Amino acid sequence: MLHRRRVCAAAALILATAIPATAHAGQREPVEALMRGFAAIRASRATFTEERELPELDRPLLSSGTLSWQAPDRLEKHTTAPIEEVLRIEGDTLTLERPQQGVRQVLSLDRSPEIRPLVEAIRATLAGDLAALRRHYAVAFSGDPASRWTLVLTPLSARVLAAVQRVTLTGQGTAILGIESQYGGGFARMRIEPVAER
Repeated sequence: MLHRRRVCAAAALILATAIPATAHAGQREPVEALMRGFAAIRASRATFTEERELPELDRPLLSSGTLSWQAPDRLEKHTTAPIEEVLRIEGDTLTLERPQQGVRQVLSLDRSPEIRPLVEAIRATLAGDLAALRRHYAVAFSGDPASRWTLVLTPLSARVLAAVQRVTLTGQGTAILGIESQYGGGFARMRIEPVAER
């Protein structure tokens, strides 16, 4: 069974999952228009570079890899450097694999109420499910859904807030270009580059 704190951090960092795509946003309330655009995307892929800073480390940790999204609920972060690691979420199951070390761990989100909100920060955004986001977060939107925008998610649960204070997504249209999370005195910052569909 995965260590809860480690999985919370990993789920928060799957902030490697905000994956770009392209769609036309609607009219009315800006955040609703943005979510309608995301809901129209069935699959997307991206590359990422990530920087993590922890209070106990002298230098930031750097990593890179790929992200993929498949509607309705499959999200994968595949880290290729400095070591290979796969964090996959599908339905109510979170799987962590480290192929070089022969590690494979599986966790049920139904039995992990403190982890599910961290998963939904990304998955509900990619699915265009504003109701799911608002079940777990105070949602603040600024910008234009058709161009540059920022989405700030603040956890409603005190247990989640103790692990992650804020998740900030930035993007253009329905391309998520950056994710930053603040947690326990540290932060994770991810830059995302869309991979064009053939």
